[in-house]
Amino acid sequence: MSIAGTYAIIYIAIDDSGNEATFELVIRVRSDGTLELTAYYQSADGLWGEDLLLELRTIVNTGIVRQRYDAGNIILAETDRDPDNTGYLITIYDRRSVLATWDGGTTWNKEHVWPNSRLGVPRVDNADRNIASDLHNLRPATPSVNSARGNKWYDTTTTTSTYFPGDADKGDVARIILFMFMAYEGMQIVDVITVDTSTNYTPEGRYMARFAVLLEWHLADPVDDFERYRNEVIYGYQNNRNPFIDYPEFVEMIWGDIPTTSTNANQFYVN
Repeated sequence: MSIAGTYAIIYIAIDDSGNEATFELVIRVRSDGTLELTAYYQSADGLWGEDLLLELRTIVNTGIVRQRYDAGNIILAETDRDPDNTGYLITIYDRRSVLATWDGGTTWNKEHVWPNSRLGVPRVDNADRNIASDLHNLRPATPSVNSARGNKWYDTTTTTSTYFPGDADKGDVARIILFMFMAYEGMQIVDVITVDTSTNYTPEGRYMARFAVLLEWHLADPVDDFERYRNEVIYGYQNNRNPFIDYPEFVEMIWGDIPTTSTNANQFYVN
């Protein structure tokens, strides 16, 4: 990050059966050590740490076109389309390909990745245009899976209070949670949540966890074409983007080097 040039970082994974997969990440660094940014992000040029986070917040909230919550019934069929099956979409967590046509929530419903009850606003209504209708935070989900997840926070295992989203979705989840923290002032990501249902749907309940795990997932499950396509479609409707999809490097530019094992680092994550 300190030497100008274009770098290709290639990740290689091989399983016990010898199957190999690769992922290439291209990073462009300028002579001053900053990223080469597109026009949308130009005002963040040269920024790091909290300055970068706050400028990204300004960028994603400038000119935002909020959609009604029930608009997601149609829009998610496009954002989360199955690229291999016309008329179908991919559900989060279980990765099912199901008919995309909205049928009132029988086949799929709208999952808040950062749970509605932890957004600091009342339960969302169809006509609402607010944090609870933010398309970046909404994903189609199998109703039974959505119900099982509830408002649990994310962790490496699923328990009565935690939820593991699966290896295929853990990076997507991390970048959505980081987006919500970045985009909305007053949100918190902590290492452990003390369950207090009395704070559900109130400003006091605006927290999620676990930050160290989410940072690990961001690296372990890199941005893919599904996320990039989804980001573009949402930009067309909502007029803002998820910076951590466009520039995954922003995560470490804001929070520093990501540890290889989960640690408690709450001091970094109160917004």
